[in-house]
Amino acid sequence: MMRLFKRSVLTDEQRRVWARDGFLILREFFDHRTVDAVNSEVAGLLRNREAYPDVSIDVLSGANAGRRMKITDVPEESFSGPIKINDLFLNSDIVRACTLDERLSTILGALLDGDPMVCNSLNFIYGSTQGAHYDSWFMAPPVKDKMVAVSICLDENSDDNGPVFLYPGSHTIPPYVFPHGKIAKLDADLGPALRYAEETSRAIEPVTFYGQPGDVLIWHGQVLHGGSPIKNPSRTRRSLVTHYWRAKDYTSSLRTKITKNGYVMKRAHQEAAH
Repeated sequence: MMRLFKRSVLTDEQRRVWARDGFLILREFFDHRTVDAVNSEVAGLLRNREAYPDVSIDVLSGANAGRRMKITDVPEESFSGPIKINDLFLNSDIVRACTLDERLSTILGALLDGDPMVCNSLNFIYGSTQGAHYDSWFMAPPVKDKMVAVSICLDENSDDNGPVFLYPGSHTIPPYVFPHGKIAKLDADLGPALRYAEETSRAIEPVTFYGQPGDVLIWHGQVLHGGSPIKNPSRTRRSLVTHYWRAKDYTSSLRTKITKNGYVMKRAHQEAAH
């Protein structure tokens, strides 16, 4: 039976900030032992890539920018720039435990009005440098507005290493509808959606998130956000980013219960592009 969440797990101020800005910052949420464990897990993966042949990497810079590749096929030099390591929650107990931490799941349940379900996770080594975008373009939830994203800081964030920027209140802007009638991009041209986002957010002043290891940033699936330019390429900005839908919006055959109020989607690793 699904747990019914009470919004009392959030303070009145947190509820006001969430409604107004569409994001919350939870300082010192995870301790340094947890941060170190995740960083060690990812470092071990990168040292022993042959042991994880199903894991895919999105390369974000260099000659292979824009490609999704099997981790064993990614050239060594690509790991010195922005990449996304996809869905380690499928392989790693440590990563999965962070994504469905009991305290975090309770907060997400209050924001979603239902049990959270992990639909994907992304481990970053460097800042993403990704332009302003809405997550719903790439993974629209089955029920409108019932998606949240969480970024767990695993490094200090500064202007040198490309911190996250967000547009407060952009979740209240009507979403762009693609020609096929949906808010997810699917195979549509992203150009008109990018222009719409630029035009509709012009009056909003973006804010930069300067996190410390263990801090957590939660944002609404309709908040416009991205990654700032990296000023010092030698500075990492490690993070674990997870997107959640609601478990109750999927049948029981498509989800697996991991904690008493947290689920993961039943799915395989994402295929590399050919």
